[in-house]
Amino acid sequence: MTVGLIEIDAGDAPAFTVAVDPADGTTAMSATITSAVGTPTSFAMTTGDDGATWTGIGPTLTTPGEYTAVFTTTGTGAGVQHYTVIVAAPPPLTSDLRRVRLLIADTDPTARTFRVDELADFLAMEGGSVKLAAASALGVIATSEALISKVIRTKDLTTDGAKLAAELRARAAELRRQANEEDPEIGGFFDVVDFVDPFSRVLGPEGTELESF
Repeated sequence: MTVGLIEIDAGDAPAFTVAVDPADGTTAMSATITSAVGTPTSFAMTTGDDGATWTGIGPTLTTPGEYTAVFTTTGTGAGVQHYTVIVAAPPPLTSDLRRVRLLIADTDPTARTFRVDELADFLAMEGGSVKLAAASALGVIATSEALISKVIRTKDLTTDGAKLAAELRARAAELRRQANEEDPEIGGFFDVVDFVDPFSRVLGPEGTELESF
């Protein structure tokens, strides 16, 4: 049974959470991840609730492609579960991409919220502005229940989703304010023009009044 799909960049290690029901003190789990060419690698899974929930970090995966992680449970809840892991070849990691990741606190290589190519998309959509790209990324997290839950889980936060979403939106707004302060053209521009009321006056050359009604 497939229980999940993970997409990571080449060079990252996938993090897994697997639930077992029923479970008790006799429940045990082993895990392997197999590459597209059939090379398996074992890794450890641990539990803190008598076998009901297991977590573990797989090996660092450097070759792009599709991998299959297999979790074999013995004892109570015996069975086999799978994760599909897609390893993407990321674009070159520039200093701007690293800064975007830093601003959104997405620096744990075992629990990435965004892949490098996704960060590159944010940068492209925001005209290369690091702070606006980070603000957009935070906005996406704030509007995605799945990402909110992921951040709470991977960052070991105790705050609830709604409160975290509000904090993320506030942080995004502050980054946009800073970006606009540093470069006013980022936030757009406007010109002040003289308003001519057709029912009161008409302006001639150099703004002189020709006639009034």
